[in-house]
Amino acid sequence: MVTFGDLMSLLLCFFVLLLSFSTMDPAMFKEVSGSLRQAFGVQREDIVYDIPRGVDIVAREFNPIFDVDVILEKIKSAIKLELIKGEIEIEAMSDRVVLRLGDEVTFDPGKAVLKPRAKPILAKIRKVIEEVPGEVMVAGHTDDVPIKNSIFTSNWSLSAARAAAVVEFLLEPRTIASERMAAVGYADSRPRFPNDTAEHRAKNRRVEIVFLQPTNPDDFNVTPITEKGLKDQELLPPPVY
Repeated sequence: MVTFGDLMSLLLCFFVLLLSFSTMDPAMFKEVSGSLRQAFGVQREDIVYDIPRGVDIVAREFNPIFDVDVILEKIKSAIKLELIKGEIEIEAMSDRVVLRLGDEVTFDPGKAVLKPRAKPILAKIRKVIEEVPGEVMVAGHTDDVPIKNSIFTSNWSLSAARAAAVVEFLLEPRTIASERMAAVGYADSRPRFPNDTAEHRAKNRRVEIVFLQPTNPDDFNVTPITEKGLKDQELLPPPVY
């Protein structure tokens, strides 16, 4: 009986160990799968509504490089609540990440003054811009309804003014180098939907914040905060051969 008891105890310990080895850490699995996917050069270009994917631990812990998945993870972490509410849409492509904010969040009709509810959202996006490399373009879009009773003469001037207002807010704390930012007005020249219904026109009135990949990523760097409290986020001079 003693020998049989010892055998049963050993078998119990053996199966407990097997069970513990078979338990998978989800976070570690995401990191490993993300690193493998990057290593094998798998790329994708689609609208991202799926669950968060693995983040390359090297890119996260050391000097940041432009990586769509890394930026997506940072953005999703920063504006998780706004994504759930549907106030912001994200589109990921091979060389850029696009954030879309509707005018119900950003501006009143015919105006280029930011709504109070837009400022906390843009403040969260600013923190992401501070931490990732690359240039950021803010694009203003309108519908095809002509401007009336407004200080703006056309949708072109309105869309450009809205883009400039967003850029000015992002640059206000002086934590982002101004040469990284650009403001562009497209008016109604690039609609997402036909301007045939009120719902489609509402979707076409939007502000897009586009994270662009640098032409030469090796020439771009984001350094930590300096003693002056500002971030040195400037294009490095080209190498001398």
